[in-house]
Amino acid sequence: MRIAEFVLRIAVGAGLALSASCVSPEGLSAAGAERVRGPIPTRIMQPAGLIFPANRPRRAALLEAGEGRATAEIFYASIFERVVRPAEAAAFDGEIARGSLTLQYAPTDGVEVVLEPTVLFASSGFLDSFVDGFHAITGFVGGGRDEFQSDQYSMYLQRNGEVAWELAEDHVRFGDLPITLVSRIREEDGDGPAVAARFTIELPTGDEGRGTGSGGIDAAAGVILERSVGRFTFFGGVDGVHVDQPASFQRAGIDVRSLFSVSGGAEYRWSDRLSLLAQAVLQMPLTRSLPFEEIDREILDLGFGFAYELSGASTLRFSFHEDAVAASGPDLTFYTGISWRF
Repeated sequence: MRIAEFVLRIAVGAGLALSASCVSPEGLSAAGAERVRGPIPTRIMQPAGLIFPANRPRRAALLEAGEGRATAEIFYASIFERVVRPAEAAAFDGEIARGSLTLQYAPTDGVEVVLEPTVLFASSGFLDSFVDGFHAITGFVGGGRDEFQSDQYSMYLQRNGEVAWELAEDHVRFGDLPITLVSRIREEDGDGPAVAARFTIELPTGDEGRGTGSGGIDAAAGVILERSVGRFTFFGGVDGVHVDQPASFQRAGIDVRSLFSVSGGAEYRWSDRLSLLAQAVLQMPLTRSLPFEEIDREILDLGFGFAYELSGASTLRFSFHEDAVAASGPDLTFYTGISWRF
């Protein structure tokens, strides 16, 4: 927990310092105007949903043939969504870190292959008082965490005496492995946006018994779009996920068959090195089998951040996210990632 707190403080401090240094947009060269750095590669950190694939926002423009990119990323989220009844329970109270190394490679023109090995870590955390203050300032709903003792831990889904999912505390474990193929449909031109299709297979490399894997092979597919106008670039996407129903969910009578999400975002190139990013992702409910909002409501993830070029080959990204619906999703999520081209 101390390591996670240290990393998070450094990332937040760097983001605030960089934002404070920017008072007005700077001049933009012709090369800088064409250098797209977004979107924010959001992953909604709903704890039970992390065992299923999620096609994150990305560019519709693909890498050049023979080009590759590696991105080291950390998501850190605080969540409090809790209801416990005699026959049913959904308890999400704690903090989750998700680390990944996303590897992209274009073996030929118009095609990309993406691998995303991940690890997960959950704990009681340290952000409860910070999140309460954030909600007090912004007016976002806090989900009732102020009625319980701060920095507690509880992560499970239960129905009719059967535990469908439970995430072990204070353990670093591998998640399932998504493998994605992205194919160009059209390049951006004067007649329209760049469009690409993507297809994902997620292999069961996680630990189903410890709550970091689904135990089956899941699949996802979607379409992404991208359009640039001057300093601005706009992004969009529609994705669906087909779930190989986990055995533990079946025993508990909880049905998770398919998931659907839509996303949209914008980038504003502030200077030759800095872009400001904003976006929204709407994700449909994880399940309708448990009739309370802590699990059967949609999630509207609002994200704001920046991308800053450290060099010609590396870029730093930072963002924070809030669930505007404040029913099923995390109360606050931080993202930071560094990418390198090769």
